[in-house]
Amino acid sequence: MALMALMCLAAVIGPVLRPCIAASSGEPIRIAAIYAETGEPSVGTAGQDFRGAALAVEAVNASGGLLGRRVELVAFDNAGTPLGARQAALRAVEAGVTAVVGGPWSGMTVAMAEVCQKVRVPFVASIATHPDVTRTGEWIFRVCYTDDQQGELLARFARTGLSAATAAILVNVGSSYSQGLAATFSRAFTAAGGRIVSEQPFKTNDTDFAAQLAAVADAAPDVVFLPSYALESGHIVRQAASLGITATFLGGDGWGPAMADTGRAAVNGHFYTTHWHPDVPLAAGRDIAQAYRKAHGRDPVQPDAILAHDAVMVLADAVRRAGRLDRDMIREALARTRDVQGGTGSITFDSGRNPLDKEVCIMRFENGQAVFFSSFR
Repeated sequence: MALMALMCLAAVIGPVLRPCIAASSGEPIRIAAIYAETGEPSVGTAGQDFRGAALAVEAVNASGGLLGRRVELVAFDNAGTPLGARQAALRAVEAGVTAVVGGPWSGMTVAMAEVCQKVRVPFVASIATHPDVTRTGEWIFRVCYTDDQQGELLARFARTGLSAATAAILVNVGSSYSQGLAATFSRAFTAAGGRIVSEQPFKTNDTDFAAQLAAVADAAPDVVFLPSYALESGHIVRQAASLGITATFLGGDGWGPAMADTGRAAVNGHFYTTHWHPDVPLAAGRDIAQAYRKAHGRDPVQPDAILAHDAVMVLADAVRRAGRLDRDMIREALARTRDVQGGTGSITFDSGRNPLDKEVCIMRFENGQAVFFSSFR
């Protein structure tokens, strides 16, 4: 199904009331997918979230739908900003959807979650790692790992995998994602016996990082933790290389293959985390990737499509177990989710509505390409 055919972009945002779910058995069950088709978060991933969610809906319908009804995916572009995300969530609620799946980036996802929480619409985030996402309230769930998990794992990887005794941190003070992940890494690295020798702030849209990198060079750390997004991280790593900094850089899931577009050869030898890779031996993940390839003629190069597929399938599982198209019952069923086999692993929600024990993949840049290195729990 073409992406544009899925898009539902209402022109006017009116007063938002909790809509009634249609009772007719002949009407489809409508699920909203809210992702970034435009804006910086779409770079390198544009459309993959929507296509992954659409593949899941097709699979659900091929197996008979939900509660004897066809499922319809209604897609909204969040424009890559918190304001755009909030507006998209308001449009989705006004359209009368049963539930919402969405992402990426935690700031945008929190904006969507706040709308859904207020009007009591189940929301499943597919790729947004900040702890505040699910802290928004009991109507908010997620299928990806959290910054607490990936930050602790990266600190452990630095200490045991790279034998790093010292670390510097470069943190974007305008990003809750960057600040939260930096804080988690710092605590975990110190607790593991490491030492933070420098922490340097920068701001979104900065282009000159000479002062921060000079301080890092003076501290001479074994590793540099850079919890930011692909485009600006690529610029920073490239400037670091030009200044002769040879420390290994580490990043979170905000990096990705697109980082090589700005970092070029300077990205080689550095590591980051991600949620899925075809080399991880998960049969469901390979099946989803194969279906994606068959439908779109190319591989999903990022985990976004797989996680969006997982979010829809977790929601579908909850609707089946609820047995009725009642949002309260669907929310309760989501909270009881156990052992749903997704493309990124088995999904069981803890009391905070986060998945337990998700696998974290470590990637390494080699020859300008992101290559699977290992996976950890």
